[in-house]
Amino acid sequence: MFSGKPLKFKIGVLIFLTALGMLAGVFLGGCRQRNPGAAGGGASGERIPVVATIYPLADFARLVGGERVTVTQLLPQGAEPHEWEPSPKDILKLYRAKLVIYNGAGLEPWVARLLPSLRSKGVRVMEATKGLPLLTFAEEEKEGWTIYVNGSGQLQEKDEMHHTPVDPHAWLDPLLAREIVSRMAKELIAVDPAGKVDYMRRAQALQNRLAGLDRAYAAAARNFRRKEIIVSHAAFGYLGRRYGLRQVPVLGLAPEQEPDAATLAKIVDYGRKQGIRYVFTEPTVNPRASETVARELGVPVLPLTPIDSLSPQERERRSDYFDLMLQNLNNLKKALGE
Repeated sequence: MFSGKPLKFKIGVLIFLTALGMLAGVFLGGCRQRNPGAAGGGASGERIPVVATIYPLADFARLVGGERVTVTQLLPQGAEPHEWEPSPKDILKLYRAKLVIYNGAGLEPWVARLLPSLRSKGVRVMEATKGLPLLTFAEEEKEGWTIYVNGSGQLQEKDEMHHTPVDPHAWLDPLLAREIVSRMAKELIAVDPAGKVDYMRRAQALQNRLAGLDRAYAAAARNFRRKEIIVSHAAFGYLGRRYGLRQVPVLGLAPEQEPDAATLAKIVDYGRKQGIRYVFTEPTVNPRASETVARELGVPVLPLTPIDSLSPQERERRSDYFDLMLQNLNNLKKALGE
């Protein structure tokens, strides 16, 4: 019944239907005895329903929540988060959750339209990047962590990134990811106080792993013979800030942006001058433009994934956040000549 309707219309209808459902629940509740333990979530043996929008947040939630939670990833595996919007079925999953975790920083602009109704229904909502030292794309360019071969004029395209100049890929910095995990544990405790000890223990173990990941990246970066990487799109600014890398995006700020022939020629020229040995591609993004650059440079391609979603091959291998971060690190070592 929603075919052809805009997302705003779908959300309005679903809010109305949800309200009717809540009223029906109140009415029927007077006709039967309630289960006094049913509202206790993890404390009563029922798992806490958690919805996370993107893969890294869902992975962290599973690791922190353990057996006390059931985590649903809203964004389908292999989907591109910059373009994706929820279906009515997806929106209903949000309303049924105890805790909703979204990235923020402009990655999921549709969330803002749902927040009032989610909170009025008693759903707790966590914005993962809130309070973090985020970067704008302009800051990344100014500091040299991102290089646009066409100059800063490329930044005029930032409005295509949902009218936000903020880089949303904070989870790629292991130390920022540690802060997200710490807050995630507190949010889980808020909806399931009985699980406090378990959540804190699991969060600390995960934070320790993230600290180890940071040490591995920092040690490798000290031995890199070059810092420049040609990547699919500008997703690696936080890695640049933390470990001194300089990314040159083929596709601009978002994966859906297609470079023209002049831009590709300038990237190839830049790559020759810098002695680029590999061009990086993303498993969930069309590799055509990056492969064109690699072919012109006469170099191979390597995967460097933003880990916002898993490719079919990554799912088949049962890869997780740490697997992919270590794969990224090994490929950076290969490309940058540790």
